[in-house]
This record gives sequence, C-alpha cells and structure tokens, in this order.
Amino acid sequence: MRKNAKDRGEPILRDKSFELLVKTVKEKAPKSILEIGVNEGLSGIAMLLTAKDAHLTGIEIDEEKVLKARENYRAFGVEDRAKIFLGDSSEIIPLLSGKYDFIFLDGPKGHYGEYCDNLISALNFGGVLFADNVLYRGYVGKDKKAPHRHATIKHSIENFLDRVTNDERLKTVVYEIEDGVSVTEKLYE
Repeated sequence: MRKNAKDRGEPILRDKSFELLVKTVKEKAPKSILEIGVNEGLSGIAMLLTAKDAHLTGIEIDEEKVLKARENYRAFGVEDRAKIFLGDSSEIIPLLSGKYDFIFLDGPKGHYGEYCDNLISALNFGGVLFADNVLYRGYVGKDKKAPHRHATIKHSIENFLDRVTNDERLKTVVYEIEDGVSVTEKLYE
C-alpha cells in the first residue's frame, strides 16, 4: 500500500523515517497515539499493528483522505482502535483534552512552532513526540537561505526545534535522515 501511495504521488513518510517510526513505537509501546496529518492512514495502521493495545486519534483536513483512511483501517482490522477528526489541526489541537503516550506530527510544516506548546502539554510523562520533515529540504539547521515561499515554514520548524531542544523537561534527538526527523521524549511534567 505504501508503494502504491508513493507511485500515486501521495506525501507518505519516506522509508527510513517510516522504519524509525515503527522502531520507536515498538520500543515505547504506547497506549494512546495522536497523529497529525493522517493522509490515507498508512502510518497510523503501522503504529496500531506495532502497538497492539494502542488507540489512535488522528487529525486530517482532507475529507477524501479521511474516507480512504477509514477504508484502510477497516482493511487491516484496526478501525475499532482509530478515530479521525476531520478539520484544520490548528483549530482542533487546542481543543484536545486527552493525554497521549505518542504523538506523530506530520501535518502542515508552517504550523509546527504554533502546535509545540499544546503538543508538549498533551504528551504524557515518558511520552514521545515524533516529528517528520524537521530539516525541511535542507533549509533548517543550516545557514542556507530558504526561498521566500519557504521562509515561513523554515521559521516555524526552527521555532519548533528550538523549543523542543531547549526545554529542560524534554530530551530531543534530530535524525538527519531523508527530510529530517526529531524524536522528543518528555522526561517530566
């Protein structure tokens, strides 16, 4: 399914980042997962198949993607452990009342900085915030100037990384694989 989605041009998690996601979920064995940017549900399915006792809450703005994700959840028998909110994550994230053991951030890159405080608050002690695309096309973390159309995204991701790497409650590792992945563990409240 991942190959098929990639062949159709769907923005799916790249292979090495996907492997790291599955490995991290396996190590942490979360019970509650929040996924921002569900797309067709393929990463969510992998997380739910890896963490057999987990429940997933997803956020996706595209109604067609939500329908496809639900269809894919059914195909893999995880539909009873996954729910999706249809809408803009900027509006939904501040309204979430639950706490999560694992948060997978792969939504709109220009909002990573905006989401940061809410996501850290929603993360349980010992939980992990796994963020994709944190080196955004090689513009982040270097003195490389981003084209004007990418400047807002670069700034947002740099803001996000600054906050997760300089918050003493958190331990963050940035992996320079593909488009960059950060894995942040919440050490204490």
